Amino acid sequence: MKTKNSLLKLIGVMLISLMALAGCGKATEEVKTEEVVKEQEKVAVTYPAGCSTENSLTVKSEEAGTVTFDVNHAWYNDWGTDGAFYFMSWDGFDPKNYSSHKFVKGDVQVGWDLKTVDKTPVTVGTTGTWNYRAEKENNELMWLNISTIDLAGAVFDEKGKVEITYFGNDYVCGTVTATDSSSSLNGNFIAKYNKF
Repeated sequence: MKTKNSLLKLIGVMLISLMALAGCGKATEEVKTEEVVKEQEKVAVTYPAGCSTENSLTVKSEEAGTVTFDVNHAWYNDWGTDGAFYFMSWDGFDPKNYSSHKFVKGDVQVGWDLKTVDKTPVTVGTTGTWNYRAEKENNELMWLNISTIDLAGAVFDEKGKVEITYFGNDYVCGTVTATDSSSSLNGNFIAKYNKF
C-alpha cells in the first residue's frame, strides 16, 4: 500500500512538472510568434531604394474632397508596352478586374497612364519623367484622372508630370505633380506592381 501511494505521488509530481514545462513552452512560442510578427511588420514598411518611406499622394477636388492614398490602396498594372496606376479609397481592389468596382458615395479613385511613342515597354527597370501631354517627347502621359460617384474628370495642368524613381516587380515608386483651377494630384507614391 505504501509503495502504491509513493507511486501515485511520483506520478502526480511528474504530471505537474510536465504541465509546468508545457506552459513554459507555450509562453516561449508566443514570444517567438510575436517577434516574427514584429519582424514581418518591419519588412512590410521597408521599401526599395528610390521609393519614399510612405505614400503622400493626395488628391483635392470639390467632388473628392481631400484624400491621401496608402500603399495598400495603390497599384500599377503592367501591360507590356504601357501601363496604368490606380489609387483608390476603398478596400478590395482587384488589379485584374480594375474597372469592376461600383462606386458609392465617398469612393475616390485616381489614375494615370504611362506610355512611350516608340512602344518601348514601360516595365521593370524603367525610370524617368513623363510630362503631361508633352509634344515631341517619347514618354507619354495623356491623362491624370479623378473619379467619384459624381465625377469622372481630369487634372489639366500643362506643367503636370510624373517621375518614376523605382520600377521593380514588387513596387513602382515616384512623384506626381499636377494642379489646375479646381483639382490637384500631388505627392510621393508607392504602388504595388501587377504584371497583367
